[in-house]
Amino acid sequence: MSKNDNVQQEQNRNSTEAAEVQNKAMREFVEENTVDSRTKGLVDESTARMTDDQNRLITQHNLRK
Repeated sequence: MSKNDNVQQEQNRNSTEAAEVQNKAMREFVEENTVDSRTKGLVDESTARMTDDQNRLITQHNLRK
């Protein structure tokens, strides 16, 4: 192999390693800073949805405007 080929291979290895490190750092950041969707938050299912009657009343009110 020529010297140019060796340099090119080394650059490819370095860029691959850098991409792997960046991906790992990003994955760790996301895992640490995002909320687990399986845990209860401030809003639970019983308060997150309005009843059909409430939706109907709101719709009627908005249509009158």
